[in-house]
Amino acid sequence: MRIPRRPRPLRPREQVLGRRAPGDSFLHRVPSGAKVLVLALVTATVLLARDPLVSAGVVGVVLGAVVAARIPLLMVLGLIRRLWILLVVLVVLQVMLNDPLTAAEVLSRILACLLAAQLLLLTTEPADLVGVLRRVLAPLRPFGVRPGRVALAALIMLRAIPYLADLFHLGGQQARARGLERDLRARTVPLLLGAVDHARNTGRALNARGIEEV
Repeated sequence: MRIPRRPRPLRPREQVLGRRAPGDSFLHRVPSGAKVLVLALVTATVLLARDPLVSAGVVGVVLGAVVAARIPLLMVLGLIRRLWILLVVLVVLQVMLNDPLTAAEVLSRILACLLAAQLLLLTTEPADLVGVLRRVLAPLRPFGVRPGRVALAALIMLRAIPYLADLFHLGGQQARARGLERDLRARTVPLLLGAVDHARNTGRALNARGIEEV
């Protein structure tokens, strides 16, 4: 008879999105709008160039900026650590469907964009990013776009991703404890229920704070 294993205590999960790295470096002091503009230009360059060397250069510049700003490297690589399985699957598919050069090109572009975006998030307050988004969307107000709501939705998304990641991790532990580690439903149902509950609680909180006025 198989004895179910006890789930290990849930370790505190570092928040890879919506968290600012402590410090007062030059990157922290650069205005949020300027950093968003640089990120947009870097992303466009990487995607249009379609050259692994360009992407590798962007990765090198980002890592150099991380060292100069004295940001812990693990904080920058946290998002990559979460996505490594997906990246491996993507590379394998590209090799099978195309060739190794295409796989290297796609992987380098993804890494460059992810690391650049992560550096922006780690050196900018979430509220400042929301303010930038509101200013960018302000000209669209006559067309029915409500910048405040869109910006608030972006901030909620940043806050929700780490919470949902914790739910998925906890659901996996609970499934293993019941001997159901191969049962997809045992892993996903707690995540879905937790996500719905989180959405309801968030909705109640927003309604209590006057979401109609945003």
